[in-house]
Amino acid sequence: YLPTGPELTQSAQLIDITGDRMVLLSEFPTVGEPHYAQALPADLVSGKSLKFHRLAESTHPEVVRSEAESRIR
Repeated sequence: YLPTGPELTQSAQLIDITGDRMVLLSEFPTVGEPHYAQALPADLVSGKSLKFHRLAESTHPEVVRSEAESRIR
């Protein structure tokens, strides 16, 4: 599609994140506000969740539990 500049078209991107680097698989324009199309009721996926990690129990060295703990490196 034509690169029309910022805010004239919304861009949808399909990105593969399975490897060491992200790979752009496809890019195409969308019409209107694309965020609404991505919403769905949580009960459609909550019963199929394989793992759930409680933030308070995380032992990851980079864990951020609050806005005060966030940082930019």
